[in-house]
Amino acid sequence: MTSLKSPQLVIFDLDGTLVDSAADIQIAANNTFEELDLPQQPLNQVKRWIGGGAQVFVEHALDFFGKSEWYDQTYRLFMQFYRALPADRSVMFDGVQGFLDYLKVAGIKMAVVSNKPHELIDPILKHLKLDEYFELVLGGDSLVEKKPSAEPLLHVCRNLGIQPEDSWMIGDSSKDAQAAVNAAMPFVGVSYGYALMASDIRPQEIPHTVVDSLEALIPMISVGEDVYA
Repeated sequence: MTSLKSPQLVIFDLDGTLVDSAADIQIAANNTFEELDLPQQPLNQVKRWIGGGAQVFVEHALDFFGKSEWYDQTYRLFMQFYRALPADRSVMFDGVQGFLDYLKVAGIKMAVVSNKPHELIDPILKHLKLDEYFELVLGGDSLVEKKPSAEPLLHVCRNLGIQPEDSWMIGDSSKDAQAAVNAAMPFVGVSYGYALMASDIRPQEIPHTVVDSLEALIPMISVGEDVYA
């Protein structure tokens, strides 16, 4: 049983944590593949490439096709298609709205740290009416380093004046978990995201828990007390 101290700050990953964006990413990817005469890919395959940002997504896809030398053209096409429709089919996961509303009422600060290019984050948050919840939003290109580096998480903590140990990182991937480990920040993994293996969201080096819905965390928010998961 893992003990998590109730947070003063909650940092969220975006794709696979707050938002199911895989359908929009699949459309952009398959439009790109069509331009390059590559085969269309099903959603479950596209999900396997999500989590490292657009550049890593394209790298994984081209490795899959054995076409790594096509990177520059493929990345340009992918970003062109994704910019055109970044949030057409993206939806919030169940439980997200209720949890964000609870944190807002409780006065707990919130931020987003994603590896997605920053230019693609704002349209998604605005489309889903989530843009007013977060005091700080970082993309994978906002700083020199991105997850799994600790720097994006520590940058948020410094800017909001809260210590890592008084914060939670919530995510669905090994990069989210490792960033939390590197920042010495308690971690909450979500089982419904795009993690390839269950162990990806269970970092043994730090306090952590795994939930099937963010609303399951509401009883754990009890300021000044330890909560158990």
